Amino acid sequence: METERIYDKDPKMTEFEARVLSCEPTKSGYVVVLNRTAFFPEGGGQFGDRGLLGDAHVLDTQTRDGVILHYTDGFIAPYETVEGKVDWDTRFSRMQSHTGEHIVSGLVHSTFGFDNIGFHLGDDDVTCDYNGDLTDENILDIERRANEAVFADLPVTCEYPDPEELPDMEYRSKLDLTENVRIVTIPGIDVCACCAPHVSSTGEIGLIKIVSSERAHGGTRLHLRIGRAALADYEEKQEQMQRIINLTSARQFETADAVEKLYEQIAGLEHDLSVARSRQGEIALSTLPAHKRGNIVLCLPGADTDALRALANGGKDHCTGIFVALTESDGGYRYMMTSDHVPLRAEAAKINAALNGRGGGSDDMLQGAFAADLSAIEEFFEGQKF
Repeated sequence: METERIYDKDPKMTEFEARVLSCEPTKSGYVVVLNRTAFFPEGGGQFGDRGLLGDAHVLDTQTRDGVILHYTDGFIAPYETVEGKVDWDTRFSRMQSHTGEHIVSGLVHSTFGFDNIGFHLGDDDVTCDYNGDLTDENILDIERRANEAVFADLPVTCEYPDPEELPDMEYRSKLDLTENVRIVTIPGIDVCACCAPHVSSTGEIGLIKIVSSERAHGGTRLHLRIGRAALADYEEKQEQMQRIINLTSARQFETADAVEKLYEQIAGLEHDLSVARSRQGEIALSTLPAHKRGNIVLCLPGADTDALRALANGGKDHCTGIFVALTESDGGYRYMMTSDHVPLRAEAAKINAALNGRGGGSDDMLQGAFAADLSAIEEFFEGQKF
């Protein structure tokens, strides 16, 4: 016997009584079947409801062949009456998000002819995939019009039309449905087949925000925050904005310019620092002997990749063995080794094994990192002849 679906008739009824038809153990709890329920089972891209059945927590709700399955963490005696209570905060947030998605998808379809080919309603955001390309201007226009539909407080109706009427109706649907088709209508915005609970009017949604977009499946994926999730997103961004305002002493409308200016200043300082480090390397090289027999190890503190490479290339003329340029990195030392006389690739495994290192390269240059301390590195190369 199919479960009577209270949420179909009244999505705002979250407390109800029902008769327990069965309660069977599972690996992690129990699965309960009722004669009627207000718990919406997972479907249409939306998770199943959570809440309480008596003292047992409903952790998930699924459906099988018209029977709704309540997965609980406690036993409920069969053939008795139990009180159910749906987690309303979660249910309402999902209703806001789902109806908001209908508005956005309806507008995308009517404006551009694109279909929603993928939909996921999470507790933090909603993702929608459309089989066409939307520009930033398109997305901004859709968002503005979607919120105008929210502000208009349009009615949202859910009904099961007679099967004879369906062939003549125009509605969105991912599946070719023929029976038990539930149609959700937002006048002038969208008509869509959907099994999920929805708000009674668009004003209950509050706000629709498209936070980002990307290419996906040959079309466009939108990430949305709707209703309470949109408010949470705004609060998070406001907190981040206030931190930037405090750090830059800029007014809100000046923050982007202030951050851009900081980036330019940082880039200039990094360039000056790189020049200074390269100059430091040149000075260090000038103190070396002209042609030392054996190997040389030279550490240049704070060197970036370019400075370390310049040091390594400049140092190989000063010795007959291997020139090792080092700089501190993650508790060890990053290295570049060069030589005009030693084929380096053949020595890489031996050197790395001795100094707890990793890396490689060509006969002309090796790059990598040592976990050994500086004294151990210097001692190793001092005693080696290549």
